[in-house]
Amino acid sequence: MKLRMLNPFLLGVTLARVILSNVKIYSEARRIAKLPPVTMGETKKLEILPLYEANSTNNLEKGYGLSYLIKTDTKTILFDLGHNPKAVSPSPLEKNMASLGLSFNDIDMLIISHRHPDHVGGWRWWKEKTFSPDGTSQPALGEKPIFVPEQMNYPGSSPEFVTEPKQLAEGVATTSGFAFAEPFPMWRLNPEDAEQSLAVNVAGKGVVLIVGCGHMGLHRLLKRAKTIFNEPVIGVVGGLHYMRKKEEQLKGEVESLKACKPMLVALSPHDSFPEAVHTFEDAFSATYKPVRVGEPIVFS
Repeated sequence: MKLRMLNPFLLGVTLARVILSNVKIYSEARRIAKLPPVTMGETKKLEILPLYEANSTNNLEKGYGLSYLIKTDTKTILFDLGHNPKAVSPSPLEKNMASLGLSFNDIDMLIISHRHPDHVGGWRWWKEKTFSPDGTSQPALGEKPIFVPEQMNYPGSSPEFVTEPKQLAEGVATTSGFAFAEPFPMWRLNPEDAEQSLAVNVAGKGVVLIVGCGHMGLHRLLKRAKTIFNEPVIGVVGGLHYMRKKEEQLKGEVESLKACKPMLVALSPHDSFPEAVHTFEDAFSATYKPVRVGEPIVFS
């Protein structure tokens, strides 16, 4: 059987798109680095409750995706909407919220980290460049502020496309979107995307970064946080997309985080396989917290 030759034109177009994407990623990083530091205030309280994750407790719904409920002194924030691969209603997220005695009326603000199916509520919403907590509809979200890392729409609401790091609430800020090269097979449709992370400044301690997938890479995330916030980074919670990476491959990432002397580390199992999770668990045993649906991560 003969191997099929790649079409030279298509190969050229693909390479050109990749090069342009890398130029965009580099340019965007330089632009953000020149901005003045963000004043974000502080909060005494920080509680992160996983609502959808790869691991769960008490027979709550679980799967490949991420959604966290974040509570500070003044705000209750929903960070991402998890996945709903079968497009069922109520969605796994909605079922978990009901089981935990929560409703969307409890939420003051919605943050979408990036536009991937496992963070916007499912494949349908990803394709339509929108998001939803429900598998079959887009329920009214009222006047809740919604912050997104690229242009997205939602019926009856006006999601704000965040282009620069900014304060969102007392003690809470966004890093704004990091341009990143899309992984396979997403890159076939769009060579790059953007992901924002949330930063929470805990009074007298420092900044805890809450991450959806970490497509930008931990090194870039820590560098930006140190550049744009006037507080030390003392924690990382969420996804870092290590997938099947081995302990040896993670040494540089671990050392970067160790240099921050973190007081809280919690690696999401939704996009990092057990070996990667165990590597971080061992490296930060004194400050490590497991991530499971229904199990609050409380930092005080």
